Amino acid sequence: MIYEIRKIKNEYYIYSNSVKVLTPNKYPLKTRSIEHARILLKEIKKKNNKKKSHSILSLTFFSINLSKIDKIEITKKLFKILQNDYILFRNFNDKLLINYMNKKFGNLIEDFSLEFNLPLKIQTDFTQNVRYKNKNFAGWLMNLENDRFTALYKLASISDSTILSYFFIKKKIRCKRFFKLVNIEYNYQQQRWGSLDEHKESESYFLKALENINLFLKITNNF
Repeated sequence: MIYEIRKIKNEYYIYSNSVKVLTPNKYPLKTRSIEHARILLKEIKKKNNKKKSHSILSLTFFSINLSKIDKIEITKKLFKILQNDYILFRNFNDKLLINYMNKKFGNLIEDFSLEFNLPLKIQTDFTQNVRYKNKNFAGWLMNLENDRFTALYKLASISDSTILSYFFIKKKIRCKRFFKLVNIEYNYQQQRWGSLDEHKESESYFLKALENINLFLKITNNF
């Protein structure tokens, strides 16, 4: 197949054999920047990138393909992640670690709670049944541009934290700090017991996904 980029007005469309490439919902694959379009073209030619959920190609397809119904359903998923948000859990007895997490996460929890008038609870065991419903946060999510909505959802899915993902797309947390915060508990345990090979593999996957999501936000003019 012959792939090419065609500029129409101020947007760049991807064509395959002179036909527009479409998403599963029949939306054309297009971008607002030539840099983004060139990355898409490069990744399209690499077959394996189509299967990688955090490649620029996959993120772009996901974003363009989003419908209002999709966003409603994903918003429910983001609230479910929030119910068990990583930074709200203290399901262990190590007081030093609990104090350290409180210090690192305290301001973020408070700021998120105040921003959306949403009281949050620190959870000390997995049996607690906490459910959050909040029109302010739900409305904010539904009004997000598809690109930022996609980034937040993908970040929350790999980090188990809607709160950290919110602050990332708000530019309050950058990649390096985000990675450290998500791994606070593991890094603390690593200092005591050493590192595990399987965690190194998951770290590599996480970092690559984080870098791609960060790049996606930059080339869609959100960063």
